[in-house]
Amino acid sequence: MRKYWSFVWQINFWIKFSRFLFYNIPVLGKGLSYFLDRFIFFIYGIELMAFSINVKYLSIPHPNSVLLGGNGIKSSGRVVIMSGVKFGGKTPTDPTYLRRHKISEVFRIGDNVVIGSNVCLLGPLDICDNVIIGAMSLVNKSITEPGVYVGIPAIKVSDKTTEDWVQHLPKK
Repeated sequence: MRKYWSFVWQINFWIKFSRFLFYNIPVLGKGLSYFLDRFIFFIYGIELMAFSINVKYLSIPHPNSVLLGGNGIKSSGRVVIMSGVKFGGKTPTDPTYLRRHKISEVFRIGDNVVIGSNVCLLGPLDICDNVIIGAMSLVNKSITEPGVYVGIPAIKVSDKTTEDWVQHLPKK
């Protein structure tokens, strides 16, 4: 019963249910999905369009003021997002952004990725496996090497990462 009481389980359930409505029920499903997305925003403080979130194991333990938006986040691994994280685009006229926005993959994220509190990610960008992004950082370029990144803009400060933050999530 404790599992169903946790924010992580509830948020994942509502996102998956909203995605199911959007993609599997003609006409009415899209409207219900948008309504459900507003419900998620009102209850949890996460602004999103669930049809564009495709993360296998997502954990948002502190869901206040998180903006996932409708740009498209894709991951086949484990991703932890802390409070205040914002996913946005650099410019809406960038051809790469427009191409990846159409397929809901503006942000491609690897396995064992932790995004700290109040991080701003400006896409399109890719983040490889085993990355920790420190609190209040700005990520405006793809991260291609595992490690710990902090700062404005984010720079690599360490090679050492662990699975401490994602150990509660199933392995790939």
